[in-house]
Amino acid sequence: MRPETPQNRPQYHRLRRIIAMVRDGMGGGRLPNRSDFRRELEVSPRTLARDLDFLRDEERAPIAYEPARHGYRLTDATYDLPPVNLSRREVFSFSLARKMLHAFEGTPLEMDMRSTLDKIAGALEGTFAVSLDALTEHMSVQAEDRVVIDPAIWEAVARAIERLDILRADYRRFDGKSGTYEIEPLHLLAYHGNWYVLARSRGSDKTFALSRFGKVTPTGKHFKRPAGFDWRAFSREAFGIAHGEKPERVRLLFSAHVATYIRERVWHPSQILRQHRDGSLEMRLETSGHKELVRWVLSWMPDVEVLAPRSLRDRVREKLCKALGSTTGQ
Repeated sequence: MRPETPQNRPQYHRLRRIIAMVRDGMGGGRLPNRSDFRRELEVSPRTLARDLDFLRDEERAPIAYEPARHGYRLTDATYDLPPVNLSRREVFSFSLARKMLHAFEGTPLEMDMRSTLDKIAGALEGTFAVSLDALTEHMSVQAEDRVVIDPAIWEAVARAIERLDILRADYRRFDGKSGTYEIEPLHLLAYHGNWYVLARSRGSDKTFALSRFGKVTPTGKHFKRPAGFDWRAFSREAFGIAHGEKPERVRLLFSAHVATYIRERVWHPSQILRQHRDGSLEMRLETSGHKELVRWVLSWMPDVEVLAPRSLRDRVREKLCKALGSTTGQ
C-alpha cells in the first residue's frame, strides 16, 4: 500500500482544503490563486483544473476568480461542502476504531489521534439516528499488557526517522547490560505492547525497544536511507521482533490438545500447516528469529515437539534443563 502523500490523497481532501484556503484568504485579505493551490496540494495543473471544475459543476460551489484581486473567492460566504456520505457499516467501523487506540497509548500519537477522531465524531453527530458509541456498545477491545514509553523518546525517534538523523542513545539490552549506541533509525513498529525501532547500528541491522532507551540525542550527523529497505521483508524473515541469525527451516509438531488453537492463527508469514490423522498438527516455517522462536516453543511445552532443526531442539532442551536445575536446586 502506498503511504498517503499530497499527490495521492482522496479528492474530497483536496476539495475541502481548497474551500478552506479560499475562506482563509477572504478573511485575511489575500485571495489564493492557482499557484497557491498547487503549492499547497502538490498536484499538477491538470489535477487542479479537474478539482476546480468538480467543485463548480458537481458540488455547485460558489467559487469564482476575481481578476482585480488575482485570486478565488466565494460569492456566498456561508457555503460549505456537504459532509462526507458514510454508510452505516462505515460509521460502525469508525466507532470500533476509536476503541482500538491502545496500541498508541504512551505516544504523542495517542492525543493527536483521539483529537482527530473526536472531531470526526462531532461532524457526524446528527447524521444518524443512533449515537456512534451505541453502534458498538456490545463490543470491546481488550488491551494487551504494554510497557511505559517516554513520549519524548518516541517523538525524538520518530522525528529522526523523518529527518534521517543519526541518534546517540543509551540503551539497556534484554539481558540487562547497558551501552551507548549510534543508530540510523529506519522504521517504527508496534508489537506486543511495545514499540520498536528498526535501525542500522555498528554496520548491521538491529532492533531496539523504545522502552529500554535512556537518553536519546541527535548527533548532528545524517544518513541515507538504504536503497530497497522494506520493513515488510524484515517482518517476513523475523519471528516476532527477533531476527538477524542465519535463516533456518523449522518443523514443529503440536499435540491434538492445542492443534485447533495453533491452526486458527497466523504465527509467521511462511508457515505451512499439515493435519495428521491422530489430531496432531505439523507446522513448517523458515525464520532467522531464533531467540524469540525458542521462547515461543517453550511456551507450548509439553504440547510441542521440535522435529527440526537439531540446533533449535538443542536450544530448547538446554533451556528446559536449566529451568529444571533451578527448580530442583531450591
